[in-house]
Amino acid sequence: MGKRGFLRREASPKEVLEHGLRLAREVAPPTPKGQRGRPWRYDHGLYLALLLFRAFFHLTHRKTEALLRDLTEAPFPSHPSLARYAAQHLDP
Repeated sequence: MGKRGFLRREASPKEVLEHGLRLAREVAPPTPKGQRGRPWRYDHGLYLALLLFRAFFHLTHRKTEALLRDLTEAPFPSHPSLARYAAQHLDP
């Protein structure tokens, strides 16, 4: 029990992922369209949500990918793509 008699409940990974997706899609820049080169397969919001998920649970890129594969059937970027996105688009 917590300080005031409330039970503390840990958030499930699926709940954390859903909240991260919602928050990341609000703040993510729009995905570029109409430019040269290969189009983006996933939007910026998904990459940011997965990186938030990774940071929340203190996971490596590979463990993040494995946990997401267990949680959802939806397509998501691979661990090299996450690492590359983090290196190119986020401050160190």
